[in-house]
Amino acid sequence: MRALAAFVLLAAAPVRAERVSPQAKAELQRGLDAYMSARFDDAVEALTSALEKSPGWKTAAGLRAICLWTTGDVSGARRDAQTAASMKPTDAESFAARGFARFVRRELDGSAQDFVAAARRENRFVLAYFGMGSVRSSQERLKDALTNLNIAARLKPDAAAVFIVRGTVLEKLKNHRMAVDDYSKALKLAPEFRWAYYYRGRSYRELKDWRKSIPDLTSFLEFHPDFEQALYFRSNALFQVGDFKGALKDLDRILQLNPKNALALANRGVARAEVGDRTAALADLRRAKELSPEKSAQIQIQIARIESGTASAAASAPDADVEITGTPGKGLPGKAAGELADDAGIAAQPDLPDPEPLPDEEPEPTAGASLLPKAPVKAVREKAAEAPDEARRAPGEATASDAGEAPVEDAPRRRAPAPQQRKETPAGVLPEEDGGPAGPGEFMFLK
Repeated sequence: MRALAAFVLLAAAPVRAERVSPQAKAELQRGLDAYMSARFDDAVEALTSALEKSPGWKTAAGLRAICLWTTGDVSGARRDAQTAASMKPTDAESFAARGFARFVRRELDGSAQDFVAAARRENRFVLAYFGMGSVRSSQERLKDALTNLNIAARLKPDAAAVFIVRGTVLEKLKNHRMAVDDYSKALKLAPEFRWAYYYRGRSYRELKDWRKSIPDLTSFLEFHPDFEQALYFRSNALFQVGDFKGALKDLDRILQLNPKNALALANRGVARAEVGDRTAALADLRRAKELSPEKSAQIQIQIARIESGTASAAASAPDADVEITGTPGKGLPGKAAGELADDAGIAAQPDLPDPEPLPDEEPEPTAGASLLPKAPVKAVREKAAEAPDEARRAPGEATASDAGEAPVEDAPRRRAPAPQQRKETPAGVLPEEDGGPAGPGEFMFLK
């Protein structure tokens, strides 16, 4: 009887594996391809189809969880993540799927270990590097995040999603020029992904390149006309180029959507003063002062300037930020439906050098160390010589051409050739938002 039971158990194993139909596997791959191409709704549709063809397939549920997270469907993402978190992974893809599920559940240490396990089973598996970059981003380990995303970009240079995510990490590091480059690549690969216009317009604004910021924000607003943050950024850029009426139009719309937006009120007051409407300008500024008492001293300066008839804000500081009441965009309402988080995720597929033999067991992570495997130095240097122009790095960091070499914080960094070195110092890292995606990136995007 025991022998018969053992035979039954052995016979059952392959049957269980066959429950995933070839059609379901094809749909899963279609979903990942769509996700890498920044067609996130298509990715959700394909993975939903995969689950319909093979109900209960936890790998598909884990991958759909991160797709839903990226589109802003937090509750749906968490439902899928709960299903996928209980799986027992056997290969690189299933480890990555559980890693994404754990990410959605905010189990970041476990998520990182899953991406390590995926990389150990298949060192050419981009999802592992992409996923690890996401985890490091959420942990504010931006150099490690960037190094992993560099590898993903090196492995899959036609994946628009990788450039979108890496651009947001560069923004967080205050490297807006390189962020613009990444968003431009993303738009070339995925021109229908309109959010990249918003991200690039936002970076141009940080660079004070107003005349490039305006058309990008306009392209975005054609499809999302009531997105307050984009309206605010464009109003600021329009003011800087002297289009005060255009700035007023955007600020009027913001205040129709949110009459208590003190930031928009204060800026509208400044703009109204520029077109000669002194009474309305003062009314806006006084109302903004009531709504934002912590900024009353700054607002009072503008009130006094208008009352005394001194030089206009534009004339006295043509290159200054119009904003007088706080950080750009801060205090604006939440995210529009479908907006990516400033920490949202993306996926990919690749080709690394052959990995070194891996240990039989997964090591426990050590404090401050990366969890991805390190490739032989010779292979790394050969890859580095092939495409130096792919480098995207923070100061002192490994480059995208270090394919296969994951970041190790306590290891010595190689210096790039002098012409490629950047002088910018990473600064002003902003905190991630609790509870869900916030703009391109709460998964791999950073706020």
